[in-house]
Amino acid sequence: MNNSQRMMVNIIEEICTEQGILCERFSYDWIFRLTKNGKTAHIFGYQFEINSATAQLICTDKCASSEMLRSKNIPVVEHFFFISPDDLHYIGLEGNWSRMLDLLKKYGRLVCKPNEGTGGIDVFQVSSPVELELAVNSVFAHSRSLALSPFYPIEHEYRVILLNNQVKLVFSKTIQSLIGNGRSSFRQLLLDQNPALLETIPTGEFSEDLLNKVPKSGEKIPLNWKHNLGQGAQPEVITDPLIVTPLSSLAIKAAQAVNVHFASVDIIRTGGELKVLEINSGIMMESFARMNSLNYQQAKSIYLEALKILLLL
Repeated sequence: MNNSQRMMVNIIEEICTEQGILCERFSYDWIFRLTKNGKTAHIFGYQFEINSATAQLICTDKCASSEMLRSKNIPVVEHFFFISPDDLHYIGLEGNWSRMLDLLKKYGRLVCKPNEGTGGIDVFQVSSPVELELAVNSVFAHSRSLALSPFYPIEHEYRVILLNNQVKLVFSKTIQSLIGNGRSSFRQLLLDQNPALLETIPTGEFSEDLLNKVPKSGEKIPLNWKHNLGQGAQPEVITDPLIVTPLSSLAIKAAQAVNVHFASVDIIRTGGELKVLEINSGIMMESFARMNSLNYQQAKSIYLEALKILLLL
């Protein structure tokens, strides 16, 4: 997607027009300089100046933020840091492989991903040394560091968007599924329901056996194991206090632990318990805003409130 096509660009332009804010755009619409009443603020990508540079860096580093939350006894998915062999001298270690195998032996199944990645790109689920080696090589081909975490079966995944310790939005991220009819293969079900699905889900991660399998009538087949909106998961706004209240409490504790003021906190429910998956200091609502006009207005109102804080409107 070209930067000029980002939903963020449309939203910021609308806000600036409506609020009389001078909007200057740089680097293919990736940087905004916003000015009003002698006050200037910047947006870089999805990062707002409400957060300090340090808080942004901590949130970007999955292992660092995980370690800091654990130090505060906040339930979080553990992320263990590994740096590329070329850079091992920076942390004084002689190698990664034995520690990686120890984690695989301890947890049985791991998730391997770039330590600073987003969008579910280069994220692998592994359960054998061979799978682990392939995943590690793939991540190190594009990233200087990676994170290994235990695989947790996710019952639900949520995103909580915070601004100055106040919850602005809570939504679930639900993986799309197909329902078997007892006659069609998984591949045929995909084609029959929506051929476009083949462009939005990582079908390359499905084995030929699964694609050729004929699910039983009523059998539910998830289209992915990653809850990324950019890979087909669907957002659903949550308002039930029984769900929102514990999510909000945990998200606020997580944000305070790393001193981030404008953030989205991803939380999973696994084994009936809530755990922080990661904290994002970049507030990306592209897929959410594209769903419908109501979502678009919700995203716009959150960005507007952030700009009012920055520009003292």
